[in-house]
Amino acid sequence: MPSRPPSTTPPSAPASPAASPAAVGCRGVSRWGSAVVVALCAGVLAAGCGSGPPATPSAQSAQSARTGGAPVQAPADFGGTDLAWVELMIPMDEQLLPVLDLVAQKAADPAFVKLATDLRGVYSAELPRLRALGTMAGLPTESPHKGHKMPGLVDADRLAAMGASSGADFERQAVDCLKEHLDQLASLAHSELTNGTSPTVKAVAQSVADTRTQYRAQLKT
Repeated sequence: MPSRPPSTTPPSAPASPAASPAAVGCRGVSRWGSAVVVALCAGVLAAGCGSGPPATPSAQSAQSARTGGAPVQAPADFGGTDLAWVELMIPMDEQLLPVLDLVAQKAADPAFVKLATDLRGVYSAELPRLRALGTMAGLPTESPHKGHKMPGLVDADRLAAMGASSGADFERQAVDCLKEHLDQLASLAHSELTNGTSPTVKAVAQSVADTRTQYRAQLKT
């Protein structure tokens, strides 16, 4: 029998190496983070978010790059909802401070000045707790939400408009800003209480819910 000609089928290309779990996780975190932030800004967290990963690889990598050491591992009870809430709360608090300072300097209503002064004390005590939670979770020091335009988060344009106003117009803008901010933070806190998994984070969220509801009641409806 004549011998068969050698096969001309080209050798199959080597299979691409499977992506590492860390690489997949980083891509997933980006999509996950966007979805959770959208839900947070709406005041409602998806019920399953609390079962997310205990720490985001992107946050761990950022922490590792800053410290030059091993990635920080968040406590096991930190779920996706907890991480997203802490990461959003820090700029929410930070970016309201200049508004409170403007009220203390420019408002004519003594009750409004006292509310702003008292609320600034609440925020000044709360921010170290939130930053400590962020450090525990390995979140980036610089929040990706800082400067964004979203409900309750005071942006530079709004702050500039209040700074340029005076009298009744200033007080109207400041009251509207505080109403929106306090309502949004109370809503976000209740979402964390419903969907979060970390008792430590939820304790801070309970304090946020209580204080924002208390101070919101003092503003005109």
